[in-house]
Amino acid sequence: MQGEIGKQAKPLSARRRRFRRAAIAILVLSVLPMIPVIFAASVAHFAGCRLDESGAHPCIIGGFDAGPVLYTVGMGFFLIALLAMIAGAIAAAVWIAAVVFYIARGMFVRR
Repeated sequence: MQGEIGKQAKPLSARRRRFRRAAIAILVLSVLPMIPVIFAASVAHFAGCRLDESGAHPCIIGGFDAGPVLYTVGMGFFLIALLAMIAGAIAAAVWIAAVVFYIARGMFVRR
């Protein structure tokens, strides 16, 4: 009887590891595109420049006008980051549905 319990526990722990890895991958892939947006906003903030959706504003950093670059990075990647977060939310919903399915399936399986 103990052998059966041991054999049954291995697939469950492997399944849990797969679910954890999937959750971490969903989180990382949906947050990763926000890094350039946060970087552009931080550079603009520390340089005392304005960064918003209305257009590129002059931002002189070390004798170079970084305004257009910051605008392109900040606002261009914002759309990509928004789409990644939406895709991450959809993937998280599918992940939650799969977890609920396996939990419900485990409750009704004959032991």
